[in-house]
Amino acid sequence: MAKSDTRIRIAIVAYPGCSSWISAGLLEFFAIAKAVARMQRSPVTLECHAVSEQGRTVRASHGVRLETVRPRGKYAALIVPPFWSETREEFDRNVERAARSKSFLTATSRRASIVASACSGAVMLAEAGLLEGYRATTCWWLSDWFAKHHPELRIDTRKLVMSDRSRWTAAAGTAYLHLCLELTRKLAGPKIASAAGRLALVEPRRGSQSPFIAAPIDVDVGDAGPASRAIALLRRHPESPESVARIAKRCGTTERTLNRQFRRTVGMTPVAYRQSQRIAMAKRLLESDRAPLEDIVERCGYVDVASFRKLFTREVGMSPKEYRLRFAREV
Repeated sequence: MAKSDTRIRIAIVAYPGCSSWISAGLLEFFAIAKAVARMQRSPVTLECHAVSEQGRTVRASHGVRLETVRPRGKYAALIVPPFWSETREEFDRNVERAARSKSFLTATSRRASIVASACSGAVMLAEAGLLEGYRATTCWWLSDWFAKHHPELRIDTRKLVMSDRSRWTAAAGTAYLHLCLELTRKLAGPKIASAAGRLALVEPRRGSQSPFIAAPIDVDVGDAGPASRAIALLRRHPESPESVARIAKRCGTTERTLNRQFRRTVGMTPVAYRQSQRIAMAKRLLESDRAPLEDIVERCGYVDVASFRKLFTREVGMSPKEYRLRFAREV
């Protein structure tokens, strides 16, 4: 960090229905970092405020009102918080609103060296075309939505925080705190970031949101013909060893057609979908059942324990034993 005074400006994009929790949390974390810099007598000065298209008070989720200003000058980072949705209809309305905000986000992003998002804020960036050519993460329950609506994007929902050049994205929930920590380290230096992280109780190491994925979110696919019937079969019996060709025949179509319809409907192949259901089933059993791992592996449709252990570790980010120790409930 240069010895001369360094002014770091960060803007949080506020819009109707944005998460009051995460929007306020972003503002609060950088306020902590600002106080830390002052206590350390650092030449760094952090400024963080909420911006909106009109520069007026914005009604966030749960009726919380955020004071905003219009964007002005240059920013070290521009962060888009997620929107709040309780129903699929509300989510769809938020996506429509994101599309209408495209011109504002695009123009404001040109003011920032880093454009970032937290949780479903990545939807706002995607709809504005600001993630094209970049790797990104988002909340795990939007994995299928991105695969279906933005298959051109490289989304990895296993990551807690993803930084790819000028695009920084965070996963679900409290992952925004890790985004704040990483941005503070990048912009203000490790000393300020470390102290701010200790005050906010944010561990410095990055993890994964994979262990927290309880089960794939079963979105309403409507009447997608054979694909809908195949999805229902795989949801009911993920442990079944039945081949995709056999499932396709039962659903009145060919394996090739089923694969194509499946990708179009849920953004993945039948094999990948069945595996996600099996992993979710294994998680539930590890959390609630004291049965030996060998029994759980068999009940989930796998044969070889060693292969399952390797697969589970790759998909979840920890071994079955570690997962059980961390998430097992009293049974």
